[in-house]
Amino acid sequence: MNPESEQKKTPTETSDSRQDPIDISIIIVNYNVKEFAANLLESLEKAKIRFRLEIFLVDNASSDGSISYLKRRYPDVIFIENRENTGFGKANNQAIRLARGTYTLLINPDTIVRQDTLQVMYRHMEAHPETAAAGCKMLNPDGTFAFESRRSVPTPMSALWKILGLTRLFPRSKRFSAYYMGAEDENKPGRVPVLSGAFMFFRTEVLKEAGGFDEQFFMYGEDIDLCYRVRQMGWEIDYVPETSIIHYKGESTKKENLDYVVTFNKAMYLFFRKHYNFGYTLFFRIFILSGIVMKGVASYMSAVIKKLAQPITDLVVLNFLVILFFIWRYEIAPPDIISLYHIQYLFVNLLLSVIFVGSAVYYDLYGKNRFSIPAAIKSTVIAFAGVVVITFFLRDFAFSRLILLLSCIAGVLILSIIRLVKINRSRKAPNIPGSFLEKKVLLVGINEKTPQLIRKIRSRADWRYNLVGLVAQNPDYDVDEIENVPVIGDRSSILQLVRYHEADEIIFILPAVDHDQILRIIAELRDASVYPRIVPDSLDYIVGKTNVEYLDDIPMMDVNLPYFSRWNLFLKRMLDLAVSLPLLIMLTPFLLPPVLLLNGRRLRISLPVSDTKTHAIQLFLPYASHRWKNRYLLLWHVVAGKISMVGGPVAPDHIPRFANVKPGLTGFRQLSESRLYHEDEKQMHELYYLQNYSIWLDLDILIKTLIYRHPTLGMIDRQGKPAG
Repeated sequence: MNPESEQKKTPTETSDSRQDPIDISIIIVNYNVKEFAANLLESLEKAKIRFRLEIFLVDNASSDGSISYLKRRYPDVIFIENRENTGFGKANNQAIRLARGTYTLLINPDTIVRQDTLQVMYRHMEAHPETAAAGCKMLNPDGTFAFESRRSVPTPMSALWKILGLTRLFPRSKRFSAYYMGAEDENKPGRVPVLSGAFMFFRTEVLKEAGGFDEQFFMYGEDIDLCYRVRQMGWEIDYVPETSIIHYKGESTKKENLDYVVTFNKAMYLFFRKHYNFGYTLFFRIFILSGIVMKGVASYMSAVIKKLAQPITDLVVLNFLVILFFIWRYEIAPPDIISLYHIQYLFVNLLLSVIFVGSAVYYDLYGKNRFSIPAAIKSTVIAFAGVVVITFFLRDFAFSRLILLLSCIAGVLILSIIRLVKINRSRKAPNIPGSFLEKKVLLVGINEKTPQLIRKIRSRADWRYNLVGLVAQNPDYDVDEIENVPVIGDRSSILQLVRYHEADEIIFILPAVDHDQILRIIAELRDASVYPRIVPDSLDYIVGKTNVEYLDDIPMMDVNLPYFSRWNLFLKRMLDLAVSLPLLIMLTPFLLPPVLLLNGRRLRISLPVSDTKTHAIQLFLPYASHRWKNRYLLLWHVVAGKISMVGGPVAPDHIPRFANVKPGLTGFRQLSESRLYHEDEKQMHELYYLQNYSIWLDLDILIKTLIYRHPTLGMIDRQGKPAG
């Protein structure tokens, strides 16, 4: 098996003919991860070098349009389309039977290979004829070592340590972490018992002789079984850390999903029953089975409890507040509450909980809006308002309106504070629409498409990205900035740049940065706590660890914009008065005297509302020297209806694109003004505001303005023009 020449190790040009010999057959099983699969295929194209490849993609009845999406982009791939999800092992076997390569690479779609991966693995197999299969080092998306890169065969004892949680507690222990070979150096090559099904580089003749995967395993455990059988046939399995891949590890599979728990633990028991059933007593086999079942139940319950922790916390807070204000209102001693809190009052708590849960589901409070304070406020207000209305008609369950009002106010405050704490603890989370999180982002890679990508990112009004700088792929760059984003260095100093700018995310631009460089950089950043993402050459989506975000997912414009409905305009006016009047009452004793004393220094400024309509407002100039006095004056203009708390930018040279849109002290566009440089980017933010308008969106903008202290007014010089 050892090659006689270098040409044997590095084959010649690929031929399209199916009759030509194939060096490597590559098999990918896809299920609803078309973007990840496209990323893998791109990296394989770079790693091909001069190998003769055939690539099979077996689609297990994906519902995301994977086949049509991938066929257009990769016509040379051999597609096998299943009408139902046949499982991982059976789908692989379909392609294994057709494979003609000397070697066969079984690889997951949610991976990325380095440019040298195929070459390193090919040469290793050629140099070791006793080896049936080999795997490489796998990295998690954050650059850390993935322990499943090499594993031991699960024995009853190693399974016991895993069931008891000792493997997680002692990840480097030779005994307790034997399943993941945790005591071994991740960079040490050698023989291993088991490889991960995410990357298995097989000798094709051995793979076919073994019969491929055992199709009893629908998903999980089939890789362990295959490696076990191959070693029983007298072959060796090697771990080759000389090269590495990134593995996203099927993050979309949620452990609170009952199907996942059942399938995984059923696979573990199936393996144990198949290979260890006859070597142990009935009592021990029952013990292992019980352990697997208990571990599965515990895993499922732990994930469910974690998922329900926030809803339970919110419900406990709201119901506790009702009881607390009941005690205060009727001056009851806390120990007497059980005897005095009648059974009909528990109906009020139940009703409150049911309405709150329904509102939370409607507003997706525990999904994409889990960081949204307005969503929490809406759910709370609707819950208490519902209780007030329903108990008004059900006199037997009548409850104090004062208690409900105070509980609602306190609930709004406490639930908002809880969200703020979650925000501060979740700085590294993915970009989530509706949250306050503003991500500091570094873009890595400069090519002709970089300006287009920057503008696409900035135009997304529903994302909160702050592009702090560009990182060139090499030190030979000759530009200082692109689209007003500064070039701050090259990849040789990327770790220092990430730490200095406290970057939350790093986005790699393909093909300016190739997959090999991406893997090396991610490995460098493994301790930097930064979230890596990849944009393909098409610039149509961004791939992250757990999700895919589309850059061109812009909704069609609704002609009947919600902003202009009479009801929304009325509510907007009520919000302006509700916010501005209390502030005026509080500020007047302090600011009215200096405003009157400076009366002669005021300047009247005309703000265009439409092409034919303007509003005149008075301000003290220079603006910065009289900031608080000007804010006081602007509140009067809000009360007068000339401007709004939330609206278009207050700047004399800005003409709103839509008629009768009042200028505002703050606004959706103003929150991002400092990072928008083109008129079309600004227009997209204004359009998003009008299309998605609600009174709650205004409230959301006001809260974000207070939290981030964004400047809401353009600086105005003595001539009434925005200062540079």
